[in-house]
Amino acid sequence: MDRNLLVNIPLFAGLPPAELEELAGLLKRRDFKAAEPIFWVGDAGTGSYIIQSGRVTMSCPDEHGRDISLSVLGPGDFLGEICLLDGGPHMATARAQTDVILGSLSRAELMTFLKHWPDAANHVISSLGAQQRAVWQRLRGVTNVNAVIEERATTWQRVADVIASVSASRAFVLVHMAWFASWMIFNVVKGKDAPDPYPFGLLTMIVSLEAIFLSIFVLISQNRAGQKDRIRADLDYQVNLKAQHEIMRLHEKFDQLAAERRAQPQNAAPDGAGQPVDAVRE
Repeated sequence: MDRNLLVNIPLFAGLPPAELEELAGLLKRRDFKAAEPIFWVGDAGTGSYIIQSGRVTMSCPDEHGRDISLSVLGPGDFLGEICLLDGGPHMATARAQTDVILGSLSRAELMTFLKHWPDAANHVISSLGAQQRAVWQRLRGVTNVNAVIEERATTWQRVADVIASVSASRAFVLVHMAWFASWMIFNVVKGKDAPDPYPFGLLTMIVSLEAIFLSIFVLISQNRAGQKDRIRADLDYQVNLKAQHEIMRLHEKFDQLAAERRAQPQNAAPDGAGQPVDAVRE
């Protein structure tokens, strides 16, 4: 395989030409037809692949078993690099979108290569540290979605939220009850000289106009609340999907530990076990 495929891989980009040449010699060509799976989520991660030509779709199943497309990779992209390092199961499904030619690198061959080239091992460790640092920097930059929405809200939207909040308060209801009662009592007492005699037409018009404007502000506020709920639902779905992947990995690890425990020989009986008590005392 061409060593130029390794130049764009962060783990190997800084290796000297001789080491890149030897590492490229370890790559095995693998051909896949369109729509053919390369590996499934949860499969044992024995190695990784570098795309020489074609396109590969990365996906994972949702709670209903439907595949969700995560990304589409092209020539020069690297897939399965985490499994190459820790030997754990694949965290996504890779499927050939078109006819693809891949360079396959097994984990065992990489470990042998790193033992032969200690400087390459140091470079891989440094690259992993840099990637980890970059991930932490991105995590520190993550902000609360609700806070971002509030920062981007217009003055009109803020006013609508305040009015909708006030109109739903107990004080708003009590003030209006007192206002309506006072208005009607005052106009009944005044009799013919009342500015708004029974059936209180002016009060009816004022209340109707108020109800119209309040309903508009409430609808605007509810629309913004609906947008926030959709964002929260999307975030919850992403968190649940990540949790599902982590649980699958934990199940794999527990199964592996159980298999290793079953494969271990039974401990030998201690000295004197199975002999009569008197013989042991003698």
